[in-house]
Amino acid sequence: MVATLSLDTITSSGSNITVDATKTFTVNGSLLSAGSTNILYKTTDHPIVEADVSGKSELIVTTTPASPRDITLPLVSVTGADTCIITVVVSLDATGTQSVRVMNGASEAWTGYQNGDFVKFCVSNGVWQVLDHKETYYSYFYVTAASTGVAPAALTKLTGWTEVTDIGNAWDNANNKIVTPTGMNGYWTIYFLLTKSVGTENDVTPQLYLDGVIVSQSCLVQDTVGAGMAGSVGLSGQYYATSTQDVEFYAQSQRNNAYGYHSWGGAVKGATHFVARFNRVY
Repeated sequence: MVATLSLDTITSSGSNITVDATKTFTVNGSLLSAGSTNILYKTTDHPIVEADVSGKSELIVTTTPASPRDITLPLVSVTGADTCIITVVVSLDATGTQSVRVMNGASEAWTGYQNGDFVKFCVSNGVWQVLDHKETYYSYFYVTAASTGVAPAALTKLTGWTEVTDIGNAWDNANNKIVTPTGMNGYWTIYFLLTKSVGTENDVTPQLYLDGVIVSQSCLVQDTVGAGMAGSVGLSGQYYATSTQDVEFYAQSQRNNAYGYHSWGGAVKGATHFVARFNRVY
């Protein structure tokens, strides 16, 4: 026999209302268990299921990177999903091509790489919405060797880079450029320094290209009389980029006469180098 109790209000003369330990308590189809937060630690791919979210106001999944590690959001129709905030946290630094991905069906919704990277979701208007996020895309490279010279009036793309740090796998070593991650939009914050090569005059200047278009340069005119122009400076800025748009680093000769070839320094971290960080937006 199934007992049914219909009440508008339940009150207690004490501080608690106790449900027998052998019984369960369900509200609107969701089982209420101890606590309002569920915390899971995963070292394998994990599809979030009803048991993870039902009766909970927040689910936290901490997980280790793999190639990649996939945590999959439940359908918004799953019981408890639309009232549960889901947070996924990277618990170890990724190496190589490893990462932690949050998947929304077959689509990537977020990717993190470093210990402490995280993303927080809720259901809004029937879809999963990012509430907050932190992910690390960071590259620091210097030119492996000083240049052999830039011809008068020539524009040269810098090649041959040595990695100091590369988190997020945005660097395309074969093509000497940074590539915005596929399917992502955001801002690249970049510093690019072109230094003087020892024993030479200093008549090359840095230029920064985004998606094949120049977005920053330090000098707009060239010297025609051989007096020399200041070229070696640093460029910095923040530039919006869309999926797969690339960032490239160039040197422009500031002489268009026959006063010879000019070069830039390299081979050490403090010489010609760049640092770049990507901030994803939704």
